Amino acid sequence: MSNSKLIGISIADTAAGHKDLFEQALAQCPCLQALRNAYPDLVITNNDRTHTGLRDWVDNQVVMQTLHISPRTLQTLRSNGTLPYTRINNKIYYRRRDIEQILDDNYSKKGGQQ
Repeated sequence: MSNSKLIGISIADTAAGHKDLFEQALAQCPCLQALRNAYPDLVITNNDRTHTGLRDWVDNQVVMQTLHISPRTLQTLRSNGTLPYTRINNKIYYRRRDIEQILDDNYSKKGGQQ
């Protein structure tokens, strides 16, 4: 993990217990504003100190193994808009919650199609 990511996580850990103070610091410090802009998916909560961010993303291999699907099926899910994704260079990533949503949307208590 890069130093900048570690710094971002450390700041988030500190801020989780002092969210109001962190928001005040953000308003007065351009470097902290830039950090927040760099990690828009970072969630800071006071109660459970939950962080989402990079751990929320998975690549093709994880999706194919988890869903037991082929590369072509995964490409079809992307192409027809069923599965949202992001591409960085030539690497594709998916949000875990999008995959879970697809599974939930297609869940059937009776064996067969909905």
